[in-house]
Amino acid sequence: MRGNEFLDKLELVDPAYVKEADNNPKPRKSARLKWGALAACLCLVIGAAALIAGFGEKHMDPQPGKIVLSDRTTAKVSYGYDGGTESSVKRDLEYLTEEEIFGYENMYVFRGRVRGLTNVTIDFNGEKEARCIAAVEVEKVYQGGIAAGDQISMLLPCAIDPERIAVEDTEVISRLEIGMEGIFMPLIYDENSFIEMNGAVLQKQDLADCGLGDGMRWAFLSTAQGLVFERDAYPGAENAATLDDIEAYVTEMLK
Repeated sequence: MRGNEFLDKLELVDPAYVKEADNNPKPRKSARLKWGALAACLCLVIGAAALIAGFGEKHMDPQPGKIVLSDRTTAKVSYGYDGGTESSVKRDLEYLTEEEIFGYENMYVFRGRVRGLTNVTIDFNGEKEARCIAAVEVEKVYQGGIAAGDQISMLLPCAIDPERIAVEDTEVISRLEIGMEGIFMPLIYDENSFIEMNGAVLQKQDLADCGLGDGMRWAFLSTAQGLVFERDAYPGAENAATLDDIEAYVTEMLK
């Protein structure tokens, strides 16, 4: 299940049932019973809201267990992150100039807001890695076949730890939070996008529409502490202070 599917399922109640319940005659009940029913409904609504909020805070998908994948994937993927699983980014990052970074054609470049974060653990025949699937609502598109209002799923190279513990080389993306706005530049996944490790394969399309190449260079985040991005990778944006500054820089670079 991709990161935004849970929210979609909340809309599956047929309005016809609501109408039918309205039209069916019911015997008159006492005021005490009416107020009791109202209180019960209110408790149910508050409880459901708290449950959903809790999942958001924990960055967990509400459905536990393994994720159903296509037959192209032989690795096992399960919801959640125990805090001890290694991230996949402890490798030397390939050096790229800012011109080379913006030269990728198979890449979305957009401004958006994070609507959900779901941590997952991938088991490559005993070798485990932690990732996160971010559901991001698109606000403005600079490159790629998406549109404002779309919600896309984006695979991150690490889990998002509620304790704000950053793994090496993820200091930028580990700051991500639900509700945060940013400019993102994920690579678009296709049938050739996969990870092969320890004799097991993960087809990336099974988890997300696109994904970040690493945890440092492919996102510009507007945090409570200010604009966060890997400034060493983007010398042309060294004086940027807001996402609007980054938008002007990105637009110029994409020309």
